[in-house]
Amino acid sequence: MPEQKSTPKPSPMVETVAESKPEPAAHVATSAGIDSSNAPTALPLAKLQVLSGAFAGRELELTKALTTLGRPGVQVAAITRRAEGYYVVHVESGEEGDYPLVNGQPIGAQARKLIDNDVLQLAGVKMGFFAS
Repeated sequence: MPEQKSTPKPSPMVETVAESKPEPAAHVATSAGIDSSNAPTALPLAKLQVLSGAFAGRELELTKALTTLGRPGVQVAAITRRAEGYYVVHVESGEEGDYPLVNGQPIGAQARKLIDNDVLQLAGVKMGFFAS
């Protein structure tokens, strides 16, 4: 019969330190994370739906804090998720002043807040913005 090895017990000093730590705030776990009744109100997820071009009909959920879109050297923009909403900002383009369009209007150099049903046009492709 093989000899059983005994595991050493932690020292009383370690146990005392562990007992003195404050408990974190209690949250009720659910399959989706924390219980929504205890959770702070979060910005709902949004998505883009491609309306034209080779990928028409495809949807992209905006789950990250920063999503970049477009074609490098042609036109690139980023959509950022902030506490107050989703914003689109111009990153680069092949021509000076060639900004993405939202509802047919150039966004310019500053970030522009997106609202439900906005149509973003980037590198010749139209995409619908939909807040959940």
